[in-house]
Amino acid sequence: MRKMILLVTMVVLSLSQTMAQVKEGKLIFERKINMHRMITDPEMRRNIPEFRSEKFELIFNEQATVFKTLPNEDAPDPFANSGAPGSGGSRGMSFMFRMPETNTYTDIASQMQYEARSIFENEYLIIDTLKPNSWKLSDETKTIANYVCKKATTSVAPMAFTMRFGGGDRRGGGGGRNGDTTKQAEKKPNEIQLVVWYTEAIPLSIGPDTYSGLPGAILEVDSDNGGNVISAINYIPKFSAKELKQPTKGKKLNRAQFQTEMQTIMKDMQRGGGMGGMRISVGGGN
Repeated sequence: MRKMILLVTMVVLSLSQTMAQVKEGKLIFERKINMHRMITDPEMRRNIPEFRSEKFELIFNEQATVFKTLPNEDAPDPFANSGAPGSGGSRGMSFMFRMPETNTYTDIASQMQYEARSIFENEYLIIDTLKPNSWKLSDETKTIANYVCKKATTSVAPMAFTMRFGGGDRRGGGGGRNGDTTKQAEKKPNEIQLVVWYTEAIPLSIGPDTYSGLPGAILEVDSDNGGNVISAINYIPKFSAKELKQPTKGKKLNRAQFQTEMQTIMKDMQRGGGMGGMRISVGGGN
């Protein structure tokens, strides 16, 4: 009799978990980037907040996802009055530092991704397949946005878009006050460890940006040992059908072609002397 009661209890619990599974909705994410890891100039570090944050939403159902930047016009420019080149401080002209806005559509079945990018007034549509990762699963758990998540790790190439800021004296070879910032900056490894947390309560192989390939939705990604972390902070069960729309405008390139084009643009800018003490490199990444 006890065995029968135990069996019935297990079946009921299993059915409850299945019924509670989420297969559509909207996840709100927040990304925090450690700005001090990009800055080699001590004075600039003192005048700039350590972390910059921005928010995104991942709209999803069983067929597709859209991951896009949430507008935040009130977000302060971390380089305002910092003395950074182009910050509006004592050493440069004014500009607002913004990361490129994201609008990425993923077809789950085909694993095709369509990413709209606007770079220096040029419109691009990056079309490519998702690159699969070799995930190592763990039994370690933690709760994110009220969902119990499991840990997974993999090794990936460093982020494709990186920046270094180190002062504005070009006589030192384009670096900061003490010369070339590339000599002071830590050399990037060929591979870095990517740590993610996923929940089986959302049984879809989805996640923010280009991250997926696990038996559940990825709710947190740490791509730089705490220096670049994106985490889910809220789940909204409903969304408008028109929000789950594939972008179609822009110059069509695959991811490798887009990275090559960005490298050319950055090199042209550096040769033109418009970068001051800011160093930007494009390459690698997922």
